[in-house]
Amino acid sequence: MSRVANRYSKALFEYGVEQKKLDVIESDLNLIKELIATNSEFREMLVNPLIQASLKSKIISQILKNKLDVLTYNFLILLCSKKRSDFLEEVIERFMMRLLEHKGIIKGEIISTFPLDSDHVGAIKKRVADLTGKTVQLEQTLDKNLLGGFIVKVKDTIIDLSVKGQLEKLREKLVYG
Repeated sequence: MSRVANRYSKALFEYGVEQKKLDVIESDLNLIKELIATNSEFREMLVNPLIQASLKSKIISQILKNKLDVLTYNFLILLCSKKRSDFLEEVIERFMMRLLEHKGIIKGEIISTFPLDSDHVGAIKKRVADLTGKTVQLEQTLDKNLLGGFIVKVKDTIIDLSVKGQLEKLREKLVYG
């Protein structure tokens, strides 16, 4: 994560808290994120350093001015004027992370060889919530190389309960004692 994106997302978040507009900003940023994902020309315009800031601002104004809250719109124009529009995707990502932290939610990932049923996912969420004291959102990812079991990743913590991971630990014990 770049320092630039971190600074801008922090400023937007703090101003959103101050103005009590976090939900509005979240909604606006989701709209922008969707636009970036579905419109490659818009994304290319944002990241292209050869396009002047004034032209970027004009394009953003034509597309988004009446669709965004004034605070979010002005923030986008500021990013363009400071020639930082190429960091917008990172700013959005970091803002969303800050918002989840603010709400007491942490995101994580469960990696398994097959989709886990809701009971197993619920039990894992509960265990992680008990350990962290926060609400947990877990995304499931499939990895056929695990052989069995699962891996849970939350922030910087990895809990490897996969067959592959257990076999590697056993091998290390046997080789290194």
